[in-house]
Parts: sequence; C-alpha cells; structure tokens
Amino acid sequence: MADSQAGDSGVPEEKEDKNVLITPEGEEIDLGIMGTSKLEPDGHSPVKNKNRLASMKYAVAGLIYLLKREQSIQLATLVTLVVVVLSAWLQIERIEWMMLVLALGMVWVTECLNTAIEASINLGTSDPHPMAKIGKDVASTATLLSSVIFLLIVATIVLSNL
Repeated sequence: MADSQAGDSGVPEEKEDKNVLITPEGEEIDLGIMGTSKLEPDGHSPVKNKNRLASMKYAVAGLIYLLKREQSIQLATLVTLVVVVLSAWLQIERIEWMMLVLALGMVWVTECLNTAIEASINLGTSDPHPMAKIGKDVASTATLLSSVIFLLIVATIVLSNL
C-alpha cells in the first residue's frame, strides 16, 4: 500500500485502501466510523475556551452581531414579534405555542449557521470557487427550508384560530 501525496490541487489524497487520509503535514487520519473520535483537537485548535461564562459572552457577541449586521435576522426579529403578539391575541393552545417556538427556533438556528458558514467560507477563500458556491448555496437552502416550514406552521395555526 503506497502513501499518497497531495495532488495538483493541493488537496490531500487518500491511501489506496480508502481508510486513511494523509494530510499535507503527513498525518494519517483514520476514515473509519471511529476515526473522528480518535482525533486529538488540542494540537490542531490553538484557541480553546474552557470558561463557560466567557463562552456565553461570545454567544451574546454573536447575537449582537447578527441583530446589528444581518438583514435576514432583522427580518426574523420582526416576524418573531408579530407572530408572538398575534398568537397571544388569538390565545392559541399550548401545543401550538410549542410548534411555533420550535419553528421559530429552527429559523433562528439555521440563520445563525448560515451566517457562520458564509463567514468561514469567506475566510477560506476570496476567489470564486465552485465548492464555496455549493457551501453557501446549501447553507442558504437550509434557511429557506426552515422559513417555509415556519410559514406553513404559522398559517396552519393562525387560520385555524381565526
């Protein structure tokens, strides 16, 4: 079994048996089902925060960024307020509240992940690249799908309570 090297694209290649990936640094990564659990992140991640309070600070900083800079989150905030007020006015049932909270949460989470994915891709490359486009488009699709599901749930609840 011959070791593989990075090809012309600079992307590491797999060994012939397809169970090991060789990084540009020569490290072997097990591609088996337990391979990821064997990786030691400390040697690869220079920043690690073990302080839970500091982690909360970063989470709040991310939320402030989203609210201040992301137009889609600003719209989600407005929609959230309108839906909550309308639902309270309609005095919807507990199960309907739970469905709304889950659907709203799904929209917010996918918006956050979409923003994080786009930022990571932008950090990785400023040049147009087909894989960057795929990553951004698929992340945006997750946001679109969660928004459509949310709208269907809201329409179902509101129409049944009018």
